[in-house]
Amino acid sequence: MKTFFHAVEPYHIQASGMRLTVLPMEDGVYRVCHRDKVLADLYPEITAAGIFWNGFGQLSVWVAEEIGQQICAHEI
Repeated sequence: MKTFFHAVEPYHIQASGMRLTVLPMEDGVYRVCHRDKVLADLYPEITAAGIFWNGFGQLSVWVAEEIGQQICAHEI
């Protein structure tokens, strides 16, 4: 899996009306938390058609994509 994170320091994003904490993991997965609760572990799938976000957790596909777009904006 290709990863594109620069640092493993946590940072905050706004998505779906929530302030979320993103913890980049060394394996290319991004742990997404709201307050002290882990919502999901997301990872990008980079294809010729673009970047798609998948993961494990409690998020719908649309919310995962929204969060993924915020992660991309922060990372790039």
